[in-house]
Amino acid sequence: MPGFNTSGLPDTQDYVLGKGKILFGLIDSTTGLVDANGLRDLGNTPAFTASVEVEKRDHKNSRDCLAFVDATFVTSQKVNVSFQLDEINFENLSDFFSGSTETFNNQHDVTHTDTVITADVKLGRSYELRAANGQRVYNLGAAGVVYTLEKDGSPDVLLVEGTDYTIDEALGIVHILAGASNIAAGDQLQWSITTGASTPVDLDQVNALERSQVEGTLVFIQDNANDCGQKTEYRFHKVQLTADGELAMIGDEESVMSFSGTAAVNSQITDASQVLTIRTYDMV
Repeated sequence: MPGFNTSGLPDTQDYVLGKGKILFGLIDSTTGLVDANGLRDLGNTPAFTASVEVEKRDHKNSRDCLAFVDATFVTSQKVNVSFQLDEINFENLSDFFSGSTETFNNQHDVTHTDTVITADVKLGRSYELRAANGQRVYNLGAAGVVYTLEKDGSPDVLLVEGTDYTIDEALGIVHILAGASNIAAGDQLQWSITTGASTPVDLDQVNALERSQVEGTLVFIQDNANDCGQKTEYRFHKVQLTADGELAMIGDEESVMSFSGTAAVNSQITDASQVLTIRTYDMV
């Protein structure tokens, strides 16, 4: 798609078989441009569409016996976008769930003694492991971590993995076996970290529903498969995005996140259109 067609003739290069990528960046409140964090590539985009929504009002002439439309007024115009992403990283998840990202302080490097897991254990149930301050603990298989599980008593009774419990060390979840030998229903289950990891490994975390919507500059760079190498840039100067549809957690196909949004006016910029600017260049 080489820009303006000035030949006056049809051109098969103007056919578009669209591929492309989406870049997204937050807006600097002072300049209206993308802020210092720059544009983030949202990853593979299986689908992207844009649409124009127009509201019109017809005026009818009522001077004759049959009314007829003698004018049509356009009362509003709106540009909408929708797209799908199939790279389920935490930044994209944060946008989908209108949240924020941060680092979770994993407590597997903090030693503690006889922290109660439950004061009334139920055989055949699973329990989350937490530090003395109540925070969840993960990655107990990390180098340097030494921990024990015990039944409270005088003295405490050390539990045996495979006999009394199984554990998912990565997620910090212990399952008390229905046929456990060294602990019975109703006993107090506790645990200790006697040696913590020398190098703590923290976790990525998304906090959902902390924003009503995601707003920023969206740049779609279209690469036309009908004319490889010819790129067209669609710059939506201020788009308000929200999640649109379901995110499949289990299925036989790749999970995708769907978004939809409205392109709003960005009154701070100097482009001729403060909603959408489309640019390309003539390939030599």
